[in-house]
Amino acid sequence: MDRAQPDPTIFASDRERRLSAPVEDEGLSVTSGVVTPPNGETQADTILRMQSNRENEAEDQKERLISGATEPPSTNLNRSVWIVIATLGYIILALYAWVITAVLTYRPIGPSHYGVYIDGDNDGWGYSANYTHSLYQKSEAFYRSARIVQSSVAVLTIPLTSAICARAAVAFLQQNSGMTVRQMIALADKGWIESSIFLRPPWRWKRYGSWFLFYAYLLSLLGSIISPLQELFLGTKTIKTLTEPQSIWDLADFNSHFGLYDWQTDDGYVTAVTRGRLATTWTSTPQPRLWSGHLDCNLLTQVPTYGDSDDDRNLLCGINGGYNTFGNFSTLKDPYFCQLPSGFSTGLVRQFAPRINSTAHRENVTVDQYPKDCAETPESLYIHYSNSSREANNSWSLDVCMPGDQSLSPWKDLLERQDFTEELYLKISIQGFEDDGMPSGDYYSKITLDTTAGFFELPNYMNGGVAGPLLEDSLNNHCGTDCAKQQEKPALPLPQNITRRANPNSSASTSAINITAEFQHNVNKGPLLVIALALFGVGSFLDKRPGYEAYISTIEDVELPSTCLDLVPFIPLLRDVQNTPFAGDPLDPCLSYDGSRFWYPDVQNAAYLWAFVWNFNDGYSGERIRNAFSTAAFLANEAWMMQDLPSSGFKVYYDLGADTQVPVISRAGIALISALLGLYLLGVLAMALYAARVPRWTETLDAFAMMRIGAAAGDRVPLLVCEDVDKVAALDEIPGSFGDATGGEGEVGELALGAQTPLNGERKYRSY
Repeated sequence: MDRAQPDPTIFASDRERRLSAPVEDEGLSVTSGVVTPPNGETQADTILRMQSNRENEAEDQKERLISGATEPPSTNLNRSVWIVIATLGYIILALYAWVITAVLTYRPIGPSHYGVYIDGDNDGWGYSANYTHSLYQKSEAFYRSARIVQSSVAVLTIPLTSAICARAAVAFLQQNSGMTVRQMIALADKGWIESSIFLRPPWRWKRYGSWFLFYAYLLSLLGSIISPLQELFLGTKTIKTLTEPQSIWDLADFNSHFGLYDWQTDDGYVTAVTRGRLATTWTSTPQPRLWSGHLDCNLLTQVPTYGDSDDDRNLLCGINGGYNTFGNFSTLKDPYFCQLPSGFSTGLVRQFAPRINSTAHRENVTVDQYPKDCAETPESLYIHYSNSSREANNSWSLDVCMPGDQSLSPWKDLLERQDFTEELYLKISIQGFEDDGMPSGDYYSKITLDTTAGFFELPNYMNGGVAGPLLEDSLNNHCGTDCAKQQEKPALPLPQNITRRANPNSSASTSAINITAEFQHNVNKGPLLVIALALFGVGSFLDKRPGYEAYISTIEDVELPSTCLDLVPFIPLLRDVQNTPFAGDPLDPCLSYDGSRFWYPDVQNAAYLWAFVWNFNDGYSGERIRNAFSTAAFLANEAWMMQDLPSSGFKVYYDLGADTQVPVISRAGIALISALLGLYLLGVLAMALYAARVPRWTETLDAFAMMRIGAAAGDRVPLLVCEDVDKVAALDEIPGSFGDATGGEGEVGELALGAQTPLNGERKYRSY
């Protein structure tokens, strides 16, 4: 036979349970369905007496439970609004922390941007460093508060979610009649904050689970992963923010050199400065204005960029702490001159500066390749030195030729890139100095100097602190809203008819006054022409050498052992990176009198010329000589750009900024976390509104609520030891929902498990 099914309605009132029980008490004996009353009472009298006694006992029990009450106490079911208020407060905190963080990733709060915005509001940039920085300090304060709030939100997420779900669970059980006590216990145990229920096999999970439990579990899981994801995607970096712009004034650009009036010419200052630098600059001297590609001095990351060995690269880094020198000029990557110190950063401002790169090439040529008519060619430079008036067995001579029209400047007033090439021919004849290490012969060489000039972007925070490449077009095409204006005044027109030519009719004289004096006045000379005039023109070593001899003849009786009387130009540049004397034998850069044969003028002059032919380091190949001419061109460009010009109006702005902490997160991270946070907050708010909308018979399924439920089902679930709760079948049979046992009749309702009539918020129910 089928097992009898239990009554689906279990009253919460003990009185109702006892009245519905079968009549089997008070001394009655039931045998084969026949009730036998005691003491000769009739059956009807006995039943009436028993019912009267039970009613009296129920009334006595009610009076004992509720002392002083004349009527059974009752109350309305309550709605709890505070859970919605708490949820809204939590949502505000969570949104505040996340929105502040996301906004600060791309812009500050207050100012409209982190960087410079020229011709815009600038957010106070240019007024005061303290005022401008204070705007960004406010953003930092917002970020700190957002991190504190986020920490609080992370701590509150699980407790708040669980509290909301616990209150919504009561509403759910009041509105779903298909629940069992086992499923209700899973909600009372807050199964959404643990995974043990969901790890059960699907066929067993159905006994415990419900759609509400699954939804609460997903909501708790979603809330628990948002904070870790934020920490995973979110980082912090220190950036530079605006303070106050500084500027370097009176710099020269190419435009500045084309602002001369008609009466202004070159007075020889550039040539004289170049000559002095050629005599006083050593290959080991750090050059602050020598820029080049990055020299990696990190032993862990060094790569042989130039084909050098590890020892060579370590040597370059070990000299002057990695600063560029002329000793390794030929091995530098893209060396060039700029007026600002190498590596100068403009910080938050995008700025440009002029740069000049001159690279020399040297080759030995034949007599047929040497220009034969240089002396007669109009506007070309021709210089001749010789000692032909002396004995033929100790003779030397020098012919210098720069073909072409040297009266016209190769420089142009451009903002774009400009390139030009200059050529210098040397014919050096030496006879009778074999004993001094200088073989006799005629030596022809050609020096070609390729010059490239233009503008480049200075290092700044936007380009990673690395100087930009040479711009092919105008710098105005690369200057945006973060670039300050650098030119204030237009150039004055340059009179292009300034053409001055030296007298080409040279003689055997060792003086260059008649030949090169007029070339000194040509404005904006090319660097190779400046070098030629500095080395061989008016005031050069060969030009002044007879004066030294005359001076020494007047003080022959004075002891001058190894006394340095003057410096010889170009010779120091022939040394290597460690300043080792690899110059031609045996002229010293310091011209001194020691009374030996080497003091003789012819020997010194021949030795000076021999330095342009042969070098101890590389013989006749001329690598060191080529390097020396490249560095000499650098010095000539430096002298030309650094001269005092009346029309210098170029300036460079910079703002190194102040440190500011900002969050860092990718756009994908912002999108993902925003989506998850939005889903979670909407889910939590919906759950809270659901819990607040439904009037509930208890706040949560706490211990007291479960004790009352257990009392109502005590006859089915007695107080016994249980080793495996899965084996208690009664938990699957007893209804787990709540309803009104009276069916809605009467003024006061009665709570009951499994009752089909829903609880009504407008109706009173029996209460304590």
